[in-house]
Amino acid sequence: MQSYYAYVPFGSLGYVISVSLIGIMLSISGIILGIGFALNSKKLKEIGKQELGQSVLNGILVGSLLVLFAGNGVVSSLINTLTLQNGTSISCTGMLTGNIAICFAYNYLVGPSAYTFMGTSNMSVLSIATYLLMVVYALYAVLGIFSTFLGPMLSQLRYISQALSAIAVSATVQASILAFVAVSALTLIMPLGIILRTFYPTRKLGGLLIALAIGLYVVLPLSYVFDAMIEHSFSQAYAYNYTQIQVSAKSLQGSILSSNTILSSNITGILNVGILGSVASFITSLLSSIANIVNMLLNEIAYLIVYAFIMPIFSALITIVSIRELAELLGSDASILSRLNLV
Repeated sequence: MQSYYAYVPFGSLGYVISVSLIGIMLSISGIILGIGFALNSKKLKEIGKQELGQSVLNGILVGSLLVLFAGNGVVSSLINTLTLQNGTSISCTGMLTGNIAICFAYNYLVGPSAYTFMGTSNMSVLSIATYLLMVVYALYAVLGIFSTFLGPMLSQLRYISQALSAIAVSATVQASILAFVAVSALTLIMPLGIILRTFYPTRKLGGLLIALAIGLYVVLPLSYVFDAMIEHSFSQAYAYNYTQIQVSAKSLQGSILSSNTILSSNITGILNVGILGSVASFITSLLSSIANIVNMLLNEIAYLIVYAFIMPIFSALITIVSIRELAELLGSDASILSRLNLV
């Protein structure tokens, strides 16, 4: 029995409770229908027929969900097909192994190691943001030597570090939501929805929870796969290279430190025209190098903002619309989804 329940999407407890409640409601609706015929009560007959029909529908729904979401079922096969295509390779551990699309989205957002998508090696949004933050902090520390006349540049670097921090937080929050979905969508939200849909007073709420579980478990992670496809197509035309930023920053740091040593050793002869000319040339070169690095950083931030904020909004809209449509199909009316109807 335990080996069978291992393939049940909402676990043994949810399965037993839902099937038991459906059986109870079938019995109750049959009793009501029988009393209606015995008393020749039209109202009791209608109630009995309606509840009997809903109980049968719930039984069909539970059976369908078992077939669709069981291990290696229809939904799992569809998710695997859409996610693992054209040379995609990701590493899944723990709670993420149950849904390959959630695992991919998690790697896309905060994965600690590189993953391969459509034959191209990629780093997560969090990894890139953290990588660039370290470059910015190191550069900021070195440029502090010339803080007197580099104030505007330092202000830009502070803005860049704040933007990168916001991107890192956004990626982490989204990954946390996906982790919650991975452990609760099929084991908590869906069985609770099935149970609530069994009873007349909570039927509409139950339909909403079932739709919520399906939307979060299937549509939301697959929308991140679609986002990654867009990113892959865009990256072919926009050849970003954040490692080049680090190379340029290290070169600039070395130049600043060596020049600072030279200037310090010649401080007694600072009025010498040759020395002043060297200083002016150094400052001009320094400002040009800093401007180049800042422009590269701003380009990277623009790229990351799209995939840390704008595309997730698109994913959220797709998920909300799918939940709304599924909920209406399962019997939830527009009053429960009044806010979602604005989408």
